Amino acid sequence: MDEPPDRPTPVLVVSNHGHVVGGGELSMLDLLRGLDRRRWAPALVVPEDGAVAVRGRGLGLPIHVVPLPTLRRPGYDMVRSVRTLGRLARTTGAALIHANGSRAMIYAGLAGRSTGRPAIWHVRIAESDGVVDRALYALATGVIATSGAVTRRFGKAGKVRLVPNGIDLARFTPRAPSPSLRAALGVPPSSPVVLSIGRFVAEKGHRHLLEAAARIERTRAGLHWVFVGAGELEEPLRRQARGLGLESQVHFTGWRDDVPDVLAVADVFVLPSENEGFGRVVVEAMAMARAVVATAVGGVPEIVRDGETGILVPPAAPTALADAVRSLLDDPARAARLGAAGRARAESRFSLTAHVDAVERVYAEVLGGHAARR
Repeated sequence: MDEPPDRPTPVLVVSNHGHVVGGGELSMLDLLRGLDRRRWAPALVVPEDGAVAVRGRGLGLPIHVVPLPTLRRPGYDMVRSVRTLGRLARTTGAALIHANGSRAMIYAGLAGRSTGRPAIWHVRIAESDGVVDRALYALATGVIATSGAVTRRFGKAGKVRLVPNGIDLARFTPRAPSPSLRAALGVPPSSPVVLSIGRFVAEKGHRHLLEAAARIERTRAGLHWVFVGAGELEEPLRRQARGLGLESQVHFTGWRDDVPDVLAVADVFVLPSENEGFGRVVVEAMAMARAVVATAVGGVPEIVRDGETGILVPPAAPTALADAVRSLLDDPARAARLGAAGRARAESRFSLTAHVDAVERVYAEVLGGHAARR
């Protein structure tokens, strides 16, 4: 890579959300932490002051709050926010605007057009938004897609660059499980643990995992299931667990900041999603050398090699999910082999360093192309 410039290039990064609602915000914050500050001077724009801003301040970033009204309520507030973001781009001297998500891209793209600055759209979801996609693609100078499944959202579009998410492999590194954490989670010392992490929304498929848990319980009692996350379906999932007679064995923990330590407690990690643009948490589990069972949806098969680094099953298939989890619990040696292979794949393919380097190359490409057109 070329020598860093005399002064770092200012960049505005616009977050879809003011709160951490999933892996997209965590990946954005990891990117901001990893950017070479000799080359780039990032500032973070949030629609409201919340957990994302708090974490951004912890990284030493300038934080700017600019409301991002949804398209369902278009009007003067939307125009005002575009103008505010444009003024911010000018006053900070931002060379480009990087939008983390579609709502952020609406504002970043329009502000970029009004100020003559390039805008990058970071896309993490595989499902198309139809006409909205076409409009945002037209506004974007470049598009970053987190998986091959996400790139297919745009066909053969030339602006799209595939940049898989990366994680901090020093933070997510195998370690011995903590007995005190097991106790805090409500798990007995000798009980096997199956872990799932994700938002409690329909697309994450937790209801299928609970049905799988009930099937396993009939032949292999005594497992404990730890669900890390939050969301609109938490209470329905709690009711489902009670109805299945699993209330004492299913533990809802809310969101936690000690995810590596929680992963260390798990014997098996499960991602039961019905769709998934990437699957960051699967990489985290693999990096922790955990045996993984995941659904073969979206970008997940690009992460998990079936039978080599984990087991893939069809979505919305509790019986297949139960059989895969049971097979790993019954064969700890196989689970350990899959876990070790998963760690090796995370190291070779999904490091945060590789992710940051790839995004920085997109920045340089977009800025170089923009300068050439001026």
